[in-house]
Amino acid sequence: MTERPRLTIVLGMLFAALVFCSSFITASAQAKRETASPPPTLSLDADGVQMLYPAAPGASFQLSGKDANATTGFVIEKGTRATAGTDGAIAFWNLPSYALNYASGGTGWTSRLHINAGGGKQQFTWKTQQGYLFGPTDFRNQEFTVFLRVHQILDAQRAQVTLKIRGGAHSSSAPDRAACVMLTFSPVGHGSISRFAKELTHPLYDYITLTPAFAAALVENAWVGLKMVSWNDPEDATRVVHRLYLDLEPFTPGSGKPRNGWRLFSEYVDVEGKSTGQYSKLVDWGGGQTTLRTDGFHDIDFALPSVREIVAPQHQP
Repeated sequence: MTERPRLTIVLGMLFAALVFCSSFITASAQAKRETASPPPTLSLDADGVQMLYPAAPGASFQLSGKDANATTGFVIEKGTRATAGTDGAIAFWNLPSYALNYASGGTGWTSRLHINAGGGKQQFTWKTQQGYLFGPTDFRNQEFTVFLRVHQILDAQRAQVTLKIRGGAHSSSAPDRAACVMLTFSPVGHGSISRFAKELTHPLYDYITLTPAFAAALVENAWVGLKMVSWNDPEDATRVVHRLYLDLEPFTPGSGKPRNGWRLFSEYVDVEGKSTGQYSKLVDWGGGQTTLRTDGFHDIDFALPSVREIVAPQHQP
């Protein structure tokens, strides 16, 4: 054997040894990182529902096993009665819609569930608010959750579920008290699966169509979990982040417990001075009224509605 082939063999062996050692060191470091940082455990509320964001001191509400027709802080609009029901191990309330003439024009079918932060009367409008509409206990940075099943679409163009937050009373006599923002979720026939909206003056809406993060739509006779999360950006006082999370298979078969498969579906970042159509005011105040609203359905089933104050996350894009 000549010197050149022998040298080539030696160099090849050295290179192979270096590659092996490098791979071993990299794998060992990766294993150490994985061992040092185990996957986080779910933080659950008293109903077994995952809290996506840490709870903060302040107002909170959970209907849990209480009577939907007679619980302080929970109001069904128009005095419509809810009826208790079960679906296997899932306990829920059924609520029929009622007919109405929309303030913006036309007729339809709707249902409204209101969660009140701390009682008392509304003191301010969106033009006069002092960081809140009712009082300092109003919901501001918040996580609003409900499990829902809709039945029989009566009006495909209006059919949607709306989660309204940070707002107050809606009336023609004091229209500026509405002062709310919202995220929507709709069936395919609606045209916009998810939207952000402002209704600072009732009933004048600005709607922004959002791009969903994955394919989904509201489906008749199927349970869905919805969470609207909203917070004032702690690093930029001119921004408020609004997010809609979905769980498309929200209950564990057999047990009826929440499955907690939440996924971010849509998002809107509200910015001071950024026009949404009629409004350019940043909605960063707290509101005493949080609302689940449905339009265009015959009736709905709902379970485990809750809302609570959260710690605003840091370092958001």
